[in-house]
Parts: sequence; structure tokens; C-alpha cells
Amino acid sequence: MTETVTVKTEGTTLSALLARHYRKVYAGVIAKTYALNQDLSQSGPYLPVGRVITVMAPAEMQAEVAAARPVVDLFA
Repeated sequence: MTETVTVKTEGTTLSALLARHYRKVYAGVIAKTYALNQDLSQSGPYLPVGRVITVMAPAEMQAEVAAARPVVDLFA
């Protein structure tokens, strides 16, 4: 399930847009967003105002993070 987000302010980066949208930072969310928006990298580091971006729904993103396997740190 996906939804769309529209860039409303100048100087917005993809990571800032996604952090605002989800109200949390998720690992891998930027890569998933690029996969959903094949031409997104052509925009440069700052997204143009009015650009519509397809993102994963918050509930789907939370479910995917919950299902992720934990990372084992051998050196901690």
C-alpha cells in the first residue's frame, strides 16, 4: 500500500521529507522511496516544490520494520 506526499517548501531533502511524514526515522526508507520513484534521483539533493512523491504507508513501514531481523553485534 502506498500514498503520496507533495513537497511544499524550498530546500527540502528527501530524508527531511520522510522524517516529517513518518514522524520517525526508519532504516532503509530512502532506498524504498527511490525504488517507488525511479526518476527521483534526477531532482538533485533538494526536491522541487510541488513534486509528488510516492511513499509506503506508515502502517506498512512499521510492519516491515517490526518483521526485520535484529542485527547481531559481535564486538559490543
